[in-house]
Amino acid sequence: MPTPALKHAAVACAAALFGDENDEYAKTSLEIGHRRAALAISSLRSFQISNEQDIATLLILGVAMVTFAMHVSDGQASLISHYTLSLIKPLAQNIYTLNSAMIDYWMCLVCTETSECLLKSEVPSMRVDPCKRTHEVDRYLGLSSSIFAQFYDICEAGNSLKNASMATAARVVENLASIKVAVDQWHTTPPSDFLDQYTQAEVVSMLSQAKIFRFAALLIIHRLQYPYGEQDREASMLGRAIIDEFDMVLQITQRSVPCTALPYLAACFEIVESDSRNAALGKMKDIVTFSRQSRVRFEKTLTSVWKARDQGYRFHWFELGQYAASGAPGK
Repeated sequence: MPTPALKHAAVACAAALFGDENDEYAKTSLEIGHRRAALAISSLRSFQISNEQDIATLLILGVAMVTFAMHVSDGQASLISHYTLSLIKPLAQNIYTLNSAMIDYWMCLVCTETSECLLKSEVPSMRVDPCKRTHEVDRYLGLSSSIFAQFYDICEAGNSLKNASMATAARVVENLASIKVAVDQWHTTPPSDFLDQYTQAEVVSMLSQAKIFRFAALLIIHRLQYPYGEQDREASMLGRAIIDEFDMVLQITQRSVPCTALPYLAACFEIVESDSRNAALGKMKDIVTFSRQSRVRFEKTLTSVWKARDQGYRFHWFELGQYAASGAPGK
């Protein structure tokens, strides 16, 4: 039986989705959504975990509130995911005993928080155990959930560089080299019945999603080591590889790749030609599809970094916060 908090969260999400798709009713829908979301968030703040069912309820509530937040202009999806994960963190060892749907919800929150942490070079709440995500097909991340262990390590390295002295920075760069080796060696491990269980379009999307995440990890590592304006050739090739994967998937499936807004953002940061930039913005509506507000945040972040590059600033990835307009780019 749904709890009152889950009912409030469901109504809030429905109102936000309806308002996103119907301009005529957007204002009324959002007013209803905000009222119900406030009640759900209040429940989230006072949530107490006493058994496994409570973990499942918390995950559903957290994902619902993240969904609502990503559909409204003042949403704080990363803060909600961070708070939810902080409640779960003391019980991390129990996560992998949940049913697969609940683990997928957990990974959705991990992805949301990690995307923001990558952009700001902050450390996520929880590190995925890659060994326990091998051969798993995730509802949101397909075959790619295990690479979020490397994304966690990249976030840690970026955070260390952001706060490092010259003496400690060299050690962090050495650590980045080992992370890069791990990303180079990372590969998908589909279950034995993978091709029988999924359509051709789903297989294409999941395999490309894995490539996109891997290329994005390598690109971010590169930009942690070298500022924009230096060693641009390798970065440009990685960015082009990411965009080519999106183009291929769109051509074959007519659908976007889930949870890949940040990789597309990182790839677009590398574009310097005006025509290519306009083309990238034009494709944004087909790639960043989660919500209208996620596209607004994406474009704001992207254009602010392009402006900084055009003005001649040379900055590393861990310095993005000084030049990128705030706001996670969406899913």
